[in-house]
Amino acid sequence: MEKVYTIERVVEIKFEDGNLISFEDCWLRDHCRCSTCYHADTYQRSQHILDIPDARVKSFSFSKTQLNIIWDCGHNSLYSAEFLLQFDYKKWSDKRRLRPQLWRGTEVTDKVARLNVKQFLSSAEGAKPVFQSLLDYGVAFIEDVSPNLMGTEEVCQALGGVQRTVFGGMWQFTTKPDHADTAYTNLPLAVHNDNTYFTEAAGLQILHCIEHTGGSGGKTVLVDGFYGATELRKNCPEDYEFLTTFDVEAEYIEEGHHHSYSAPIIRINRSTQELTQIRYNVYDRSAMAFADGGLCRSYYRSLRNLARYYQDPANQWQFKLKPGTVMVIDNFRVLHGRTSFTGTRVLCGSYVTRSDWLDRARTLKLIG
Repeated sequence: MEKVYTIERVVEIKFEDGNLISFEDCWLRDHCRCSTCYHADTYQRSQHILDIPDARVKSFSFSKTQLNIIWDCGHNSLYSAEFLLQFDYKKWSDKRRLRPQLWRGTEVTDKVARLNVKQFLSSAEGAKPVFQSLLDYGVAFIEDVSPNLMGTEEVCQALGGVQRTVFGGMWQFTTKPDHADTAYTNLPLAVHNDNTYFTEAAGLQILHCIEHTGGSGGKTVLVDGFYGATELRKNCPEDYEFLTTFDVEAEYIEEGHHHSYSAPIIRINRSTQELTQIRYNVYDRSAMAFADGGLCRSYYRSLRNLARYYQDPANQWQFKLKPGTVMVIDNFRVLHGRTSFTGTRVLCGSYVTRSDWLDRARTLKLIG
């Protein structure tokens, strides 16, 4: 540290690299890293916020590497320059940002990761390209996987762990109607996000086509939901605003289960205005009552205008999934669907929670 001074209840620190960062005294007192205030072994605070006094700086001393503060309550706090430098707000917030690369149609074909399963499972370093591809494009492929449930589960565990839902943990399905869901048919499926009726939708969806015999069709269809939402914001700002603020209810009903959840179709970070999630599923929309006719008409107009981007073939990427190739998609961003098919088509897969796959991405130092 080069210089430290106080202005009223703010501590200004000029660091050796030239950075000038301001810290409120209440923030510094809360972030004391002494053994009384902080458990270094568990990375957790040890005091309740009500036990931390609203203290003022009585005196301080500093060197190039640390700051020492004596508070008017008698407490002594020590901070390393390395610790404090993390909280330059602009750098701190930028480090934690996800930076999705928007894509349209087939232009992403050669950009997403396609990794051999042995490389993916070999080490943390070997898995990095898959997680980076998910962060950038919301899609990744893992190849040469054993075309069965066991081989697929090994991949799911490495992605963050199998999430158990009403559909089970690992699941396998054909056209047999095991659940009240259009996916269990051979009909075409318009692109959508899964689990819009859950309080928190699955973070990743993993799909592996382990058999398709005696027929044709069944192409997978992917769309970048963030791209469509961005286009809506540009061309129909009123509709974009509506879909980021109006709660749309979705539900799933079958014998013994009734899931329901309401939230905007387009979810954003209110501080940064960045997109955080798309909850788009034309099949799972609940019947809703509206407070007035204008609200009702705004809902249908804005939903149709968004749907046009997602149904536009120019925005869709279509390809055939084959046995041995596991597709991983970010269910908070990428919409998926399929064309109709004939013959016997068997898919298996699972979900991974968003918390779990982002946990892996952070331990790989890909995000903050």
